[in-house]
Amino acid sequence: MPIDAGDALVRALHDHNPWWEHGTEAFSLPARQKSDFYHLARPDESDSQFEDQPLLGLVGRRGVGKTTLLHQFIHHRIETGDDPERFLYLPFDADPLYQLQSDEQLRRAVRYYESRVLGRIEADHPHFILIDDVHQIEHPNKPTIDGWGVPVTELLEDVPGRHVVLTASAGIQVERELESVAMPAEDYDIQPILPEKFRDYLFTLYPDLEEEDTRVSPTSLRTGENSLPAALQSGEIESLVAELRQKYEKVADVERRIQSQVVDYLAMGGTISYDLDGAAESAADLTVDDYAQLREDVRDALYQEVPGFESIQTIADLERLCALAARNRGAEPFRYQDLVELFDVDRRTIADSYLPALAELYLLTGVTEYDNSRPRSVRLYLRDTGLVTALADGDASTVRNDFDREADLARVAAFDHTMRFAYGINAIQGNDETPTVQYWRGREGEVDFVFEVDGTPVPIGLAYQSREREESLEAVREFKEAYDVPLGFILAGDTVRGRQPIEDLGEGIIQLPYWLYLLLC
Repeated sequence: MPIDAGDALVRALHDHNPWWEHGTEAFSLPARQKSDFYHLARPDESDSQFEDQPLLGLVGRRGVGKTTLLHQFIHHRIETGDDPERFLYLPFDADPLYQLQSDEQLRRAVRYYESRVLGRIEADHPHFILIDDVHQIEHPNKPTIDGWGVPVTELLEDVPGRHVVLTASAGIQVERELESVAMPAEDYDIQPILPEKFRDYLFTLYPDLEEEDTRVSPTSLRTGENSLPAALQSGEIESLVAELRQKYEKVADVERRIQSQVVDYLAMGGTISYDLDGAAESAADLTVDDYAQLREDVRDALYQEVPGFESIQTIADLERLCALAARNRGAEPFRYQDLVELFDVDRRTIADSYLPALAELYLLTGVTEYDNSRPRSVRLYLRDTGLVTALADGDASTVRNDFDREADLARVAAFDHTMRFAYGINAIQGNDETPTVQYWRGREGEVDFVFEVDGTPVPIGLAYQSREREESLEAVREFKEAYDVPLGFILAGDTVRGRQPIEDLGEGIIQLPYWLYLLLC
């Protein structure tokens, strides 16, 4: 019996593209679009980020919502009047048979689409080829089979109005393949897809918070006369304080409602809180199975996807490193030497192999002490608090009933949101590089987070519990004096005293509520 796999993808095209026959009724999507949908699809504009360049890569670990984003984009465009035939979706992880002779299968699928589907409509509008899990068909060790870069380059040649959208686990998988076919850098872009932030979770639960009167936008903190960069440049914080107070006033009437959801977000994180039936209002609604699935998705990402971009012999060590970070919850830095002895590898393996691989998947970030060229220690932060819960506790009950555990997760979430805050500010200043967020130890205590804006460091102290406030405040004061910077922040939990929600503590230090900071990131 001959082996017949070469047309497996063609035979399944209509199954994977049901909108060709059924339009918007073919979709089963979450009640609210993912946060990334808005800047990618630009629903209020005539075009989208998918059309800004011939090729766009969406990268992120398994389970973060890349496929959902693709389907939301297709649904939106059909709903607003585009022909369903303009969208070809090819999921290379749906069936292993699609990955056999994938270069030819991809070409055949597109030829079929062009002749049988796209040919039905006028060809004077853009059309899209969306290739999901493209890293499954790199084939670096199969010399007779082209990696996906070759057929994709062919698909884009001499076809006006065609756009290719790819998903992969890590940006390096897209970059490496496109470099191998010499695609010009201006012809493609890569966008990371991360778990939902606290503001995204809130907007899903309470859509009224997105209305103009109550929507708290971070844009004016990133650029403009009242922004953080403007305050750093001028050395004056009055306008920034006024801007923060204005944002607080927008949601002052629903402050308790927002505060009440912080612990649930901390327990769930931004992956499992985003569900097909809408965000869970309480972490108590989730089961052990929900957290087990999150843990399983991460394990799959490590074992199935890391080998595609990193040469790591002991993949299990990456899972162990995540488990170690979950137990520690960013409380104390690890000495590199202790990690070397614990994992029985050299320091270079930890620092130059394990940590970069986890960072590429946006699973875990290792941070060192600010202004230390030879760090001996590294602090480990998982990028999703739900994963911390999954690895350390198994369900949300411990977090919801233990204030110390809640405070630990607040530290992890604050780091993740500070990374995003720093990226947003630097991006609008024209710096698209991934920011670094570090910690700093002084004589008076520790500054939890330090990031730079145009070379100027911004110190942030976390005082989620009242007992932490004085030490955090003294540490930020010491940092400001040591580096002669104009301002710093204290993030205060609900139990920390304050005369008013946004408080100018003097000496250029601003105290603001922890929940509001998450909302502004």
